[in-house]
Amino acid sequence: MSFFIALLPIIFIFVFLFLFKLPSLRASLFTFMLTIAVTFFCREYHLNLDKVIHESIQGILISFIAGYVLFFGIFLYHLIQRVGGIQSIASFISERISDRVVQVLVLVVGLSPLIESTSGFGVAFMMVAPIFTALGFTPMKAALLGLVSLLAVPWGALATGTIIGAELGELSLERFGFGTAIVSIPVFAYFIIIAVWIVGGKEAVKRKWKQIGVIFFAFTSSILFCNYFISVELAGVLSSLLVIVLGFVMTKKGGKGGEHISGTDKEKVIKVFSPYIILTILIFMTRVISPFQEILQRYAVIDLPKFSYKLALLYSPGFWLLITCIAAIVIFRLKKEEVFVSFKKTVAQWIPFMITTSCFVGISEVMGAAGMITAISDTLGSLFGKGFLIISVLIGALGGFLTGSTASSNAMFIKLQVQTAGLTGLSADLVAFSQNAGASHTTMASPSRVMLGTRLLGIQSKEHQILKTVFLVVLGALLLIVGMSFGLSFFYF
Repeated sequence: MSFFIALLPIIFIFVFLFLFKLPSLRASLFTFMLTIAVTFFCREYHLNLDKVIHESIQGILISFIAGYVLFFGIFLYHLIQRVGGIQSIASFISERISDRVVQVLVLVVGLSPLIESTSGFGVAFMMVAPIFTALGFTPMKAALLGLVSLLAVPWGALATGTIIGAELGELSLERFGFGTAIVSIPVFAYFIIIAVWIVGGKEAVKRKWKQIGVIFFAFTSSILFCNYFISVELAGVLSSLLVIVLGFVMTKKGGKGGEHISGTDKEKVIKVFSPYIILTILIFMTRVISPFQEILQRYAVIDLPKFSYKLALLYSPGFWLLITCIAAIVIFRLKKEEVFVSFKKTVAQWIPFMITTSCFVGISEVMGAAGMITAISDTLGSLFGKGFLIISVLIGALGGFLTGSTASSNAMFIKLQVQTAGLTGLSADLVAFSQNAGASHTTMASPSRVMLGTRLLGIQSKEHQILKTVFLVVLGALLLIVGMSFGLSFFYF
């Protein structure tokens, strides 16, 4: 009975999201309130009001780590949108690269991860799906390609979901990011092949295997290199920029496309790319120049010992996104009215994220303080033993599928995962990698995201069909994550 009571918060989430079909915002709020109610009325998991308030504030503070970055990431996206920046980049790619498969590879593995890595929030999907229709793909294929292009979600919004996972799981961010990248290696190849398959079927995959191999190797090796040697936050940005440049080089060597592009158009695209370049340089400097790094970590630090919480505001990618936003306003010569409109749109998107993520993190914190996570992990550990590694992938995937957010999934489950790993003799690191990868790569099949795509492209009647197709695609990715995790388990003791 105690195990069932401990599971109630997770059951509540299922009921609200699927039975009552509530949006994540309302589902998280209701579940948070009911979780608190359980701690008030259940003697076994009782918490007093002061403890509930403490854990709730802790949830808000942890969520702010992601929220700080995400706010200015979304703001930058809207500023660039005001000058038609994303469309200019897309048009340049489509005109410069004549090969249809290479176009798709650059958009799926280059432009979309670039937008998602700086903005997060599934913004990349909203941008690239209409681009695919403009290139002549059917709305159905455009939606599928847009969803598959979310292959770099662990590094979305400068890796905020991964950062939250590392914070809650008390893991090294660099090790966590690199481990997630290792687990994701076969998944990257899988999604790239799926994208080409959507374009031209099995024949296209056979015909373009060299281009597929080159793009896969470039993206994967740079993701691994950046996570290990440079910065987890920058891994998605640098890898996607490399793919975009590589796509242009491949086309140039092929001797096709681009000859008619004017110097003015090229200058416009370079201007649009400049905020991303500025952001990359600034964050790169903060991660590799030790004296600069030390100064940034010493000043403007939020330090709350009562909550075991510390956030260096100047060292966080959020601050450098703010600087980049200011630079973008100057570069694009935006008027006050345009900046204000972008700011309003940002606030409208950011507030629901903060409330939802704070509630999910708060649920996790309250469950942990009340002993619910310990009760669940003890039971799961004794039931599955080493086989919990499979369950850990499914748990992470469940969170990503339900909420459409790596941050929310990690907030709900990573403490449970790490704690259970210790009881089963599995590596806590490896289980955490599986949680993060499973959560991230399942967000593309989130019902809310699929619904958004069908509305965006005007194909609401195809929602069930797209959801079913993407769900099957994601199922294949989860099998690859399980296989990779088991392979890595021989190296973790």
